[in-house]
Amino acid sequence: MVTMKDVAKKAGVSQTTVSRVISGNTSVNPEIKARVMECIRKLDYHPNIIAQGLVGNKTLLIGVIITDISNPFFSDIIKAIEKETANYGYSIILCNTDGDIEKEKKYINILKSYKVDGILIVPCDSKNKSFISLKNSEVPIVVITQDVQDFSCVSISHYAGGKKVAKHLIDMGYSKFVFVGYESDEKERGFKEEIENSGFDLNQKYVFINKTNNKSMSEELKDFIVKNLNHEGIGIFTHNDIEALMVLHILKELKVKIPDKVALVGFDNTYISKEVSPSISSVAQYIEEIGSRAVEILMNKIDSGDEIKEKHVILEPRLVARESSLKLIEY
Repeated sequence: MVTMKDVAKKAGVSQTTVSRVISGNTSVNPEIKARVMECIRKLDYHPNIIAQGLVGNKTLLIGVIITDISNPFFSDIIKAIEKETANYGYSIILCNTDGDIEKEKKYINILKSYKVDGILIVPCDSKNKSFISLKNSEVPIVVITQDVQDFSCVSISHYAGGKKVAKHLIDMGYSKFVFVGYESDEKERGFKEEIENSGFDLNQKYVFINKTNNKSMSEELKDFIVKNLNHEGIGIFTHNDIEALMVLHILKELKVKIPDKVALVGFDNTYISKEVSPSISSVAQYIEEIGSRAVEILMNKIDSGDEIKEKHVILEPRLVARESSLKLIEY
């Protein structure tokens, strides 16, 4: 059986250097790193990760908890995180909660039992007591895609994204507005405020359609479109691209002209928005940067323990306008 000592001997370096290369330590000279990696490949060496963790008091495992793996946005986030953690010599354990708080609690306990070195999480409900209690956890935690008080977080400003969508739709000449999503959504708050600040009467010009019940939501939206279609242009903003696709199907079923009569804007700028016809305008998130910044903060927390302060990184969103809202422009 090939050992670390064999690799070190063949590469002409110490076992400590081999260990640092395997763990992803960035201080190793690139030429030495390349030589060690070549020897690892030639000897077909497989490091004992468990033993390494016992020596360094680390498992080299990061838990990643998301709410919906079927959403391509989260798939892209996971890919970015996995790529970045690998640079530090870490692997990830992926958990999908389906937005279920009980599943979230179960996965957190499982990750703790595996002694993961840190957790990246998209909370089901950041105001839930079980999640809030995590701020006292011994395991370093960073929240991704949401801005949550008392936790280190990396996200874009959903509020600013909502304002950009409203401004865009108003600039394009739409005069009645619909948000399809959930209550207490920051993007809905920004959307609604920009509409009101632009002089529109919210009681007459703004409608919130709750996504909680898919069936009633669909019927409510259909009824609203049929009643208002001949009176004024309607601008619809959905809380993500998956929902925008569902709304697009409803508009096509009703044979509504897009964007002549109704404009549609999603959120996340996933491949869905680009591949359908008409292509859907969407608010873009900086997936690579969210992943890399979140991992960087988590690694600093792992290395520094309680010495590091909670850090909030809020990135500015951008609106990518496509066929569903008239112009191919970016804000």
